[in-house]
Amino acid sequence: MKIWIKYTAFFGLGIFLFTLLMSVAKSPEAVIEGEWKELVWEYEKTDWNKLPMGNSYGKDSGYIKEVAGQNLVIHKAEKWIFYPNGKLLLKGENYTKEIAWKIKGRGNILELKYDNNNTEHYSLTELQKDKLILNFDTSAHTRSIARLTFEKIN
Repeated sequence: MKIWIKYTAFFGLGIFLFTLLMSVAKSPEAVIEGEWKELVWEYEKTDWNKLPMGNSYGKDSGYIKEVAGQNLVIHKAEKWIFYPNGKLLLKGENYTKEIAWKIKGRGNILELKYDNNNTEHYSLTELQKDKLILNFDTSAHTRSIARLTFEKIN
């Protein structure tokens, strides 16, 4: 009889701690809200030899950003402002675009929906109160994975 009480108490304590941790933790949607400034684009697994002019571009992140992001709206945005109602403002130099956002999966996918029904998915690699890292696969002709790093402004 005593062992049954111990197992029940242990299981009850585990459920209590799990519930407590879940109620204290902020949701990714609440953490991502606010204004984020783009710091850097980095590229992994880039096929440098197949770019125009061969290897002469080296690790020119600006050039790769233009080539890889030419069909993406985000490549011109320097600030991302996430609002709680699922609205995202992308602001760049002489550029502002309003789109819809939501976090999917287990909090690891950022989905962006544009007015023309285009949808983009980004891996939410890291989300802290002052740092955001997104990854996405770029087009087939550059064959790379881009990592976008942001810093929270407010």
